[in-house]
Amino acid sequence: MNPNDFWKPFEVEIASFEDLQKILGQVMEKAVANNRTFAWRGQSNASWGLHASLPRRLRLTLGRTVLEDDLTRREGQILADVHRWGLHSSHETGRLSILSQLAMLQHYGAPTRLLDITFNAWVGTWFAVEEKWVNGETKYGDVDARLFAVDVTERLINEQDHRRAWEDELTRPWTSDNPELVTRKEWTTTVFAWKPPSLDGRIAAQNGGFLFGGIPMTEKPDKKRFQLPKTSKGAEKWTIDEVRQATCIAIRPNEFSTAKGAKSSTGALYSFRIKAAAKAKIRDRLERLFGYRHSTIYPDYTGFASYGTPGLKSW
Repeated sequence: MNPNDFWKPFEVEIASFEDLQKILGQVMEKAVANNRTFAWRGQSNASWGLHASLPRRLRLTLGRTVLEDDLTRREGQILADVHRWGLHSSHETGRLSILSQLAMLQHYGAPTRLLDITFNAWVGTWFAVEEKWVNGETKYGDVDARLFAVDVTERLINEQDHRRAWEDELTRPWTSDNPELVTRKEWTTTVFAWKPPSLDGRIAAQNGGFLFGGIPMTEKPDKKRFQLPKTSKGAEKWTIDEVRQATCIAIRPNEFSTAKGAKSSTGALYSFRIKAAAKAKIRDRLERLFGYRHSTIYPDYTGFASYGTPGLKSW
């Protein structure tokens, strides 16, 4: 299945900076009126699924749909290797928690189950329209981009008394199936968000965080079915395998509405398609208004290594 088919029935099109301003304003109004918290993620290509690097690369390796047991097993092997390499602690910080280890791995480009997000809608938009290069040539400038807004109200572990300690855990809470931490059914039918401490300047510059959760499964803790409709009005549902092809976490695409009484719910995902023709103009406005460019969004040596010499070929 093409993930684009998964998002299309619910998406809103953005064809100009004025469209963008209007949409973001409406989302902000909804957030304030209903006391909701949104996380944002921009992707350069609207046809991509919502996949973290580890499940995406694991699917390529296995040649099939990835299940939660596959992901948990490979994640455990990676964390064991981090320990063998002596990277799980440092003289400055001491032993790193599991989440901190995953965050550092993510920062340096190793595969993890974490999905990069920002809590700033404008930064999320910048990631969607960001200029990218492959082997000295621009890439994705001629394809539509996608901006996701995910309702993470009551799913931000920093703000949950019974999950705040996850930040400091030395083992993975999601592998225990302990009802006091998280059951397997909850882990695989909902989404979690984490706003980490400023481990480096990039997280602060991006107002960054992470989405994470289990590979979607079909049964919720209350024994109801986790099913996703193919359209906002139709009764037809996606199969769980089709869901897993489109997303590695249990989010629910929703059609964005400004109608009076229309409310968001935790785990709801709103999708905005940014037309290719509007990307350069939006990117220019973001730089003029907020100073967003590669040097301010990626203010570190890793960022410079990736984006500081874009015109040079690599092979």
